[in-house]
Amino acid sequence: MEGTKPRTANSLGMFDFLKGIGMLTIVFAHSAELYPVGATTTITPMTFYLFAYRESLMAAFYIASGYGFRKRSIGKCIDQQFKTLLKPYLYTGLATTFFHFLIHYLTFGSVEGAAKETLKVFGGFALGLPHTSIYAGQTFFSCGPMWYLLSLMIAWILLDVILNIFPEPYIPWAVLGTMLLGWGICITWEVPFCIGQGMVTVPALYVGYLAKQHKIFDRPLSWKLKLGMIASALAVAGLVLATQSTDCVSMAEWTFGPVSILLDAMTGLGMLSLLLFFQRHVDNFITHGVQAIGQRSLYIFCIHTVELTAIPWYLMAQKFVGREALGLVTHFAVSMGSILLICELLLRRRDWKLQRTAARNAASRRADPAQRRYAARH
Repeated sequence: MEGTKPRTANSLGMFDFLKGIGMLTIVFAHSAELYPVGATTTITPMTFYLFAYRESLMAAFYIASGYGFRKRSIGKCIDQQFKTLLKPYLYTGLATTFFHFLIHYLTFGSVEGAAKETLKVFGGFALGLPHTSIYAGQTFFSCGPMWYLLSLMIAWILLDVILNIFPEPYIPWAVLGTMLLGWGICITWEVPFCIGQGMVTVPALYVGYLAKQHKIFDRPLSWKLKLGMIASALAVAGLVLATQSTDCVSMAEWTFGPVSILLDAMTGLGMLSLLLFFQRHVDNFITHGVQAIGQRSLYIFCIHTVELTAIPWYLMAQKFVGREALGLVTHFAVSMGSILLICELLLRRRDWKLQRTAARNAASRRADPAQRRYAARH
């Protein structure tokens, strides 16, 4: 049937499968960090699976975002990013602060303790910290997964500035220079608002922009590009095994500095290509479910930030000592299930508000024609 054909390269929702896979992976990885099977002190088969290509997956998200990038005036770009990314960040920060205080007070019964810990959470969101840091002698927690929205907003604005200021032959060098400056900032000082993280992700955003310009996903990939992707993926794996550590943008950690940043971007492009190929050729209820999760990715991302930060999940992990695998599966099921439930409730509330607005507009259009003529004359 025509209505069930897989989405083509340039259709709306072409990255839904990627976003769905990403949301499931992010929630699972964050759940695994509470259990020994997800420990990152040494590279085991489990930690390699969870974290070796973590930043490549994040790079794939940036590339997908860059695919929809359109050059505009710097003022319009800033205004657009504030509306689409900063507003969800602020709402999520307020919700996380409120629920963190409420849950910790109900759990531990201390107003003073709950207020003290919640202040650290609020400060982390106010400063936009990608990881726990100390400012003026005061410890502040990270803003959780919301660092991604801040870094994406910074990267969008920086790429728009580069495209507006530099002549076309110098744009790639400006992108690389921005990445190097961001890398230097990340390893020397914890700049607030994820400015350094945003600067190092500009290359991945630019790769997505070039992919759209050259219509890379509209035709079979060249052998040179395929070999480059494979070589990058092998290099990422080799560096992880050789250094016994993995890349982490939020923590400003790269196994081989700027080279690892570029390798993650190239590997992310390969991941994105594979997932697009899979989405176009596999059509069943499982892929439909994953795509549905991807369509709700922003809601899921914000809700996950609230529950990850506000709920003391470590208390649950303590109950599964010696049964870590069972604890991980249970934790993931509870976390993901609650996220999807709350997401559905929020979407239904949004749809209800839209229906009420549409009904009011329709009622106003059905007003007495004589009254409308009188209003028009006066």
